[in-house]
Amino acid sequence: MGVVMGTDTSTSPGGAASVLAGVRRLTLLGDGASSSEVVFRELARELLAAPGAEEVHVHHLAEAGAEEELVAVYMFEGNGRLSYLLPRSERPPGVSWVASTGRSFLAADDEELAANVPRLLQAGAASCALLLPLLERGEVEAVVMLVRRLSDPFAADSVELAGTLVDQAGAALALVRARVEAGTDPVAGCMNHRAMRRRLDEEIVRATRTGSPLSCLLIDLDDFKRVNDLHGHQAGDAVLRAVVHALVGEFRAFDRVARYGGDEFVVILPNADLRSAAAAGARALERLLTVPAPDGSGPGSLAEGGAAASVTATGISASIGVAEWHAPMSTDDLIEACDAALLRSKREGKGRVTRAAEPAY
Repeated sequence: MGVVMGTDTSTSPGGAASVLAGVRRLTLLGDGASSSEVVFRELARELLAAPGAEEVHVHHLAEAGAEEELVAVYMFEGNGRLSYLLPRSERPPGVSWVASTGRSFLAADDEELAANVPRLLQAGAASCALLLPLLERGEVEAVVMLVRRLSDPFAADSVELAGTLVDQAGAALALVRARVEAGTDPVAGCMNHRAMRRRLDEEIVRATRTGSPLSCLLIDLDDFKRVNDLHGHQAGDAVLRAVVHALVGEFRAFDRVARYGGDEFVVILPNADLRSAAAAGARALERLLTVPAPDGSGPGSLAEGGAAASVTATGISASIGVAEWHAPMSTDDLIEACDAALLRSKREGKGRVTRAAEPAY
């Protein structure tokens, strides 16, 4: 087996500059990435550019549960990305070895390449495959495979460069994990999905014990994809932060605003029945219309009849579903009720609040 040991090689000035630039970008990524997949994507971009790999495969060992016996794999080639699930029984032996030992492995002969490079993804012969452990808090979180095809094998300085980038990606991943565990969404700056579910569980227990009302809003920004398409993802992230700022300013101090995912937000409203929660949602819609559009244009108002306003001309339009908790509803039941009401808001023209139907309990 072609184990890669530590090498004492000097990197060219241009290569050193590439390493430093890549490390700097991955360091900044640790402060803003929202998921492990974002880290993997940016790592692959650096690896495809600097060490000259034609393909990068990331075997995320912790992505799928042991019950499914599957491992999530991300394959990057140029600007494209393919995700697939690989049964653990079909994991390449080199990946298993790197995962168990935490050491790097270089497959350079035909037998090792045939065993370790997925055949169904091969468009041509591979000349070399480099497998590196991505460590997060001292544990192998993923195995990164760099594949070269009809070209020379990896040079020693390329191996060292790739190892440096993978190590920095592990540090970035640790920062992402720390933020998730702390309960904060790194982009929007509010409570994240996991923390929201934990808080909603707690509020349901409290409402059960005290008999006080509890309601929830699910907010979806109308046509938000246009913001990213027209102005870029950085502008989209800025809008999400502005939306959170507006929502926090609109609701009570003990209400909780959370990012549900993408451009959807949840607001937990303790001591609020369906009617008062719907009224609060209507006020939130008006408040969001004061959020500046990405192009700097001024805020506006909802079109007649509640039709969705353009996100680039009249502030931020949103659709809201609202539901009240009733025993024996679970957290999932309450969110599903909000989601069903939100879908009706979308179907009926967007830019409106829709109440969930009363449960048949």
